Amino acid sequence: MKILIADDHSLVRFGLKLALHNYFNDSQIDESWDGDSVKAQFGIHQYDLLLLDLNMPNTDSTVLLQWIREEHPQTKILVVSMNDEGIFGKRTLQQGAHGYLEKDSSPEELMKAVTTIMNGKRYASSNLANILINDTLAGRSANPFDQLTPREFQVATYLVKDYSVTQISQILHLEYTSINTFKRRIFKKLNIPNKSALIRLAEAYNLG
Repeated sequence: MKILIADDHSLVRFGLKLALHNYFNDSQIDESWDGDSVKAQFGIHQYDLLLLDLNMPNTDSTVLLQWIREEHPQTKILVVSMNDEGIFGKRTLQQGAHGYLEKDSSPEELMKAVTTIMNGKRYASSNLANILINDTLAGRSANPFDQLTPREFQVATYLVKDYSVTQISQILHLEYTSINTFKRRIFKKLNIPNKSALIRLAEAYNLG
């Protein structure tokens, strides 16, 4: 296999690479550390598997994931992140990732996830699978952030990090008025009055 590890921490990349080599010792494993370096690597190689961190500098992971799905649909994507899987795991699977794994998972679970994905299936930990099943059985999710569209969720994460509307419009290359519209929709759907309430709600659901 040709595998690309995208993470801004060199020690994390080293650990993932070592674990993968132990199981797939004949694989080509390359590294990248932000969105630009990911795109640069894809300009050179076609990868079977991408291990993608959600938090890299100067990188919008939602946009990057969408770019990979559109430009390199043959590549399987396993998100490996510190973010809470109950929120971000569900989101990334909805956005086209083939699996989600928290960074404190064991090497054995990493190999299970990779094997499952490369066999054409999607991977979720037992905890995330239970969350997905319970949401399906209930007909809805208890998490209020699941009401948001992918773009609204993206804007909400920037608001939680205390970015201004102007800054978000520049990052996402959208009009100021569009971001304001998304902001109003977010507050209305979540039934909150302001950004301070959004931050408190995000903390309650481990969104930060």
